[in-house]
Amino acid sequence: MYISKLHLRSFGKFIHKKIYFENKLNIVYGENEAGKSTVHNFMEAMLYGFDDTEEGELRFNKYKPWNSNLYKGTLSLKDANDERYLISKDFLLGTSQAFFNSSQEQEAREEEILNPGEHFFNMNKISFSNTVSVKQLGNKTEKELATELKNKIINLSRTRDESISIDRIFQRLNSIKEEAGNENDGKSLLGQYSLRLKELNEARENSVNAKRQVMFLAMEKKKVKNKIHEINIRIDELKKELSDYEYSKEKEILLKAEPIKKELEELNNKILNYKKEDIIEYSESDFKEAADIENTLKSMYKQIRILSDEAEEKEDDLFGLTNDISNKIGNEFDIDKINSDYSIYKENNAKINELKDKIAAGQENIKNTDVIEINKFIDSYTDVEDINRKTEAVNIFLDDKNYNKMKSFKRAQVLSVFLWVMTGGVAILGAWWYKLLITDYINRYYHGPWTENIIAGSITALISIVILAIINPLLTKAKSAKNEIESMECEFADHTINLRNLNISKDEIIKESGCESFDEMTEKFNKMMSEKKMYEEKMKLIHYDESSLDALINENGEIINNLHKSMLSLNLDRISDENINAANEAYMRKDAVKEQIDKLNKDTELLKNEISKLDKEISFEEKRLNMILKSNGFDDPDSFKRSVEINKEYTEITNNINYKKSMLQNILGEYNFDELTQKLSKFEFYEVKPVDKQEHSLKIYKLNEEKARLTENINNILKEISEIEDSTRTLAEIEEEIDFYENKTFAFKNKIKVAEITSEKIRKISDSIKGDFMPLLKKSISDNFSYLTSGRYSDVIIDEDMNITVAEEANKQRSIELESLSGGTLDQLYLSLRIGLGSILSGNQNIPLIFDDSFVQYDGKRLRNSLEMLSKESERRQIILFTCQEREAELAKSLNIKFNYIKL
Repeated sequence: MYISKLHLRSFGKFIHKKIYFENKLNIVYGENEAGKSTVHNFMEAMLYGFDDTEEGELRFNKYKPWNSNLYKGTLSLKDANDERYLISKDFLLGTSQAFFNSSQEQEAREEEILNPGEHFFNMNKISFSNTVSVKQLGNKTEKELATELKNKIINLSRTRDESISIDRIFQRLNSIKEEAGNENDGKSLLGQYSLRLKELNEARENSVNAKRQVMFLAMEKKKVKNKIHEINIRIDELKKELSDYEYSKEKEILLKAEPIKKELEELNNKILNYKKEDIIEYSESDFKEAADIENTLKSMYKQIRILSDEAEEKEDDLFGLTNDISNKIGNEFDIDKINSDYSIYKENNAKINELKDKIAAGQENIKNTDVIEINKFIDSYTDVEDINRKTEAVNIFLDDKNYNKMKSFKRAQVLSVFLWVMTGGVAILGAWWYKLLITDYINRYYHGPWTENIIAGSITALISIVILAIINPLLTKAKSAKNEIESMECEFADHTINLRNLNISKDEIIKESGCESFDEMTEKFNKMMSEKKMYEEKMKLIHYDESSLDALINENGEIINNLHKSMLSLNLDRISDENINAANEAYMRKDAVKEQIDKLNKDTELLKNEISKLDKEISFEEKRLNMILKSNGFDDPDSFKRSVEINKEYTEITNNINYKKSMLQNILGEYNFDELTQKLSKFEFYEVKPVDKQEHSLKIYKLNEEKARLTENINNILKEISEIEDSTRTLAEIEEEIDFYENKTFAFKNKIKVAEITSEKIRKISDSIKGDFMPLLKKSISDNFSYLTSGRYSDVIIDEDMNITVAEEANKQRSIELESLSGGTLDQLYLSLRIGLGSILSGNQNIPLIFDDSFVQYDGKRLRNSLEMLSKESERRQIILFTCQEREAELAKSLNIKFNYIKL
């Protein structure tokens, strides 16, 4: 199998660059920056692609053309049976195709070959780099070259990869175990982690105990606070009882003094209207009693009116409080959940409106994108790409190089037949001409008839037989060549028709797509792909937003149901900010409303009792008054007054004035009527039980002392809690640190276990490779190295300890260290290693060898030997030699080595 052709359609600096190789030695010459490395990397990329690594990505970007939208190429292969394969890769799309065309088939068929390099050369990319692709060791001293070459041989003998060192792997695995250490060593990482975990577990136990103690202290604090609250309530009650009692006593004094004060004012006004001559003697006792009763009744009527108004007002207040929605709030009413649900409901509504607007905007944005038309165009472009690949394959088969060679071969055979016929004719004429010269000689010594004619005829027959024997194979070859030419002409005609049909189909598809050329179609395809990708991304976002919208709507549906149930229990039929605020306000005032209702019920009951008491007193006083009036012969108080008033009114009024003053003074005592009236103007009067003022004051004092003591206890508890929290880390921090060190410990233990298993596996694999692979490698290196050094060094020796030496042919007992060899000799040994390794790893398949400036350090003699070896090697496999110097080609010409010369 060899590489016959490269077509760099668009790769690196090359655009539509074609390079033809032959199944022999190929010398590719190019100055620096001419593109040798680009061609070399193109071959490797076509066979194995770019690696999915950072280095592979760098190489991909390095050779990506900057002046072309394409990034593709083809590579042609041929085998010993002239079976042809075409590998096509598009590096931008990441697609790879392989076409096969046998000598019996007219059309190429596509085959599924995932990795062309492994399929055709039976080796992976690493083996390809270690064998097929041969580079020089580099610009180093002899000692450095010897060390590097020795390491490559040792690595190959153990791993079959010159870049992988078993010793470095073992050193790295041992360093992993040494880095981790063990749990019993306090200086190692594992030991330090173990000690730290022990400390953290103790800290966790202390933190849990501290947390329990804090919870106990918090409960104690709550109990003390409840006690203080109860004390405050009791103090307020005692103060209120004392205050209410004092106010009630003053109110009673005021109520008694008010009618007397009023009567006194009336009497003072009346006395001014009387004269002494109008005064008449009267029965003072009855009149006085009647007057007292009348005044008392008036006072009672007024008081009962005041109490009735007050009772009616309190009943109105009680009715309003009873109908307040706060009374409908039960123990199961959870105002915090309602507020939380309503907040979530409002946030969800905002998100729902936002998502609806976003979805509508997205749908409006993609409305004008015709996805069907885009997909149709992409399919058309794919068809054109497929036609291009088939066209390229057909063009390869239309190459007329073999056809011209066959015609030249036929002409050569015909010419050879003609020349041999002419040669035979000339020989026969010469024989008959010679017969005339020797006739006299024959007649002199041989006397017989026709003797000279027999000799001449025999010579003629012999010449004819020889000529026929020579030209018969030539005629057969000429006839075969003619048949082959006719077959190739038929095949070319079929390929030409196929190519024309493909071009017609391609032009029709391009025109149907509305494009004038394939480049225009490619540009439009890139735009369509970008537009389709943008459309798909927008559709993903819209579907995601629609899913989010449905989830929010479902969540709000459940929230609305819960809120409706809670609002209906308060007779609120609508979910709004106003009703939510009303529910919160009702919840906040429910306890106060309940207290006010209880207080109003008590006050109303007291007022009703007072009114009932006054009604009884009025009824009694009215009966007394009627008795006095009837005993004096009067029907009503007015007639009684008029009859006695004339004689006694002035005296009575005067005495009454004095009496009222004295009575008012007795009632008020140390109080002033006006000051007392002002003080009690806003006081609500109700029945109050008598209290001991001194006893109440003592109780209040003792309760305040108890309150101060409990407050000090709370401060001590808070101080103790603060000290515990300040001296103890949080459990979450400790748990987080424990997880961290446990994960670290587990990771190090896992690393140690993996390192131990890996060391054991690698050692077994290395021993297996060394036993099977090493003898073959030693023999192959020794044979090649002996040839390159013209037999000076006969053997390459590798002992059990991997010490590498070489033996001279002249003195096989003497082993020479690699450090004693020159740089050129080391390069020859490296070349022997790579050629031998390529044969072994490929299973002795005749795969190509590629040399990239491998002979830079060779002198003339070494280069001569190397080229002779490569010439010999090229008889069984293809050799491709990249060089930046012309001496390889010149030396090959001087040695008459056949080679294919390519100049970049």
